[in-house]
Amino acid sequence: MTSTTHGPAQQGPTEGPTQGSPKRRRDRAAREREILEAAEQIFGKRGYQATSMDDIAAQVGVSKPLIYQYYGSKDGLFLACLARLRGQLLDTVSDAVIAASDAEDALYTGFVAWFQFLDDHPQAWSVLVDEGMLSAGPAAEATDEVRAAFIELIATMVRMNLPAGRPVDDDEVQIVAQSISGATERLAIWRTRSTTPPTPEKVARTLKDLLWQGLHTLKST
Repeated sequence: MTSTTHGPAQQGPTEGPTQGSPKRRRDRAAREREILEAAEQIFGKRGYQATSMDDIAAQVGVSKPLIYQYYGSKDGLFLACLARLRGQLLDTVSDAVIAASDAEDALYTGFVAWFQFLDDHPQAWSVLVDEGMLSAGPAAEATDEVRAAFIELIATMVRMNLPAGRPVDDDEVQIVAQSISGATERLAIWRTRSTTPPTPEKVARTLKDLLWQGLHTLKST
């Protein structure tokens, strides 16, 4: 019986890139970033109700089914936009506050970071906290959560800036934080509608001076 020498065994089709390969993961991450950036712009310009998935798909150059595959629904896409913007803005403001030289500077740099972020992302304001964009549903609840997160960040800044040795009154801190939140929202709206808005630094300096003096005139009760 004659023996036969066999060559290397042929390799099966499993050697090509798999669905979970790093390249595919990178491609999906890049495509999701493009979709979220386009959605942020369109939601910000047109509002939630007037935006369609067709609009976003056309701007990115992908199919509408692909967006549904990634996000499930328009609500899901909007929530993803909110989460992305919220994370970016919170990180930006928090980093500025942490890097500040002292408590007074933390107020100033935190406000500068807030207004500069909105200047760098001109559609972000409408997506994050536009009162008229949503009235109910998961997306509306998410916008409330964004606002609550910033109020808590402001409350932390207020606690940091109370006069040394002064006891913390949580009700008082919330009154101040809610007031500052309302003021920053109105200032943001005013700046976006102004043809010659003041710089983030000027707005932040004025707001910081007002708050800094106010905190030090509060009386213990």
